Amino acid sequence: MSVKLYHNPQSRAVMMHWLLAEIGCPYELVPVQYDDGSMRSESFLKLNPMGKIPVLVDGDTVVTETVAIALYLADKFKTPNDLAPAIDDAMRGDYLRWIAFQSGAVEPAMMQAGSKFEAKRETAGWGSAELVVDVLEQRISKASPWLLGDKFSAADVVLGGSLSWAVGWKLFPARPGFAAYLERLAERPAYKRVFENQ
Repeated sequence: MSVKLYHNPQSRAVMMHWLLAEIGCPYELVPVQYDDGSMRSESFLKLNPMGKIPVLVDGDTVVTETVAIALYLADKFKTPNDLAPAIDDAMRGDYLRWIAFQSGAVEPAMMQAGSKFEAKRETAGWGSAELVVDVLEQRISKASPWLLGDKFSAADVVLGGSLSWAVGWKLFPARPGFAAYLERLAERPAYKRVFENQ
């Protein structure tokens, strides 16, 4: 088994755990605690100088950052229901847009909502938390059943995982379109296996 995920269930790494479960490849979870100094150890900082998780190690390849890990896994491990459209697939642009929307818009909006920081809509890269929620609701409401229509993808894992946290922590309002989408995600067998064992 060459794939290792440095993981804490109270982190974004849980989304990558879910993605690995969707892929079905063999993997090892390497538990990491926040309060024991392990993320500041010399060996861990060689993997990620930021001292953060998730970190994925696949043989000699080290990947950090949630979206980068998701892109790597979905492109490398082909499954009967590929979790990433091929480079020449017309859906690839939409897939990349929504997977990147997680780190470029949803994460900053969650931080803004949690800190009550008011960014200027005109100058903040994500606009505003309200705008992010509105755009996300418009897209999620059209998900039938997934972001790419009938095709479940790594974008659903990344964006759906963040949305679940944002709504659960009351950083984003619980809008009707969100609830139906999150319920569909929670019914996936891989989701159940990961989250029922946390």
